[in-house]
Parts: sequence; C-alpha cells; structure tokens
Amino acid sequence: MIDDEKDFCFFTKSNLEATGNFVVTICFDSGEAVDLAKRLKPDLILLDVLMPGVSGPDIAAALREGPDTKNIPVVFLTAIITDRETKEGNVISGWPFVAKPVKINELIAVINKYTK
Repeated sequence: MIDDEKDFCFFTKSNLEATGNFVVTICFDSGEAVDLAKRLKPDLILLDVLMPGVSGPDIAAALREGPDTKNIPVVFLTAIITDRETKEGNVISGWPFVAKPVKINELIAVINKYTK
C-alpha cells in the first residue's frame, strides 16, 4: 500500500490482515514506492492518487515501464472522483480504483478480482 495518510494505512492494513488472507506492507514515501515494489514484487499495489512528491498516476506509469513491475496490478485509492472516471468503469489512467472512505469488503472484492 502506497499512501501518505498514515492513519488510513494502519486501519486498512489491520483490517485486511485480520482476515488472515493478506500481508500488507506500507510505503508512505512516493519517492521510494517504485524501488520498494521492485524489491518486494507484491501481488497487487494499492496506490493513493494524490501523494506529495510523485503522484499516484506517475508512480503507476513508472511501474508499467519496469520489467520487474509491469505485471503487478495496481488499484488506486482516492477520495477525489470525477463523473468521467465513474462513467469509464471506475478507472484512473487505465487502472481500477476504490473510493475513500474505503469499505473493507469492497476493497477485498477488488483485490481478489485482480489477484486471482
């Protein structure tokens, strides 16, 4: 999970890990996100759209370009949603998104959809 909102990250991590089906690593620094993804090679990345420094869409673009990260699914997490994004099937820059505040069951369903 790449997001600068620490309370949100800890809440989401706790709820996902409580299911016994997930191990969540948190990255608060957008500048370190791509390197961390290269090292960990996660099954999926939850990525905030608005990050200080490097934006979520820019991180996603860098992940798409990397040979070690191009196949890692990305799901954006965002509180800012436009009509265009919902009309286009809940996608931002070609990636699916989940609206904040996140409903854990909805998030789990999206994670399962893109990791199975």
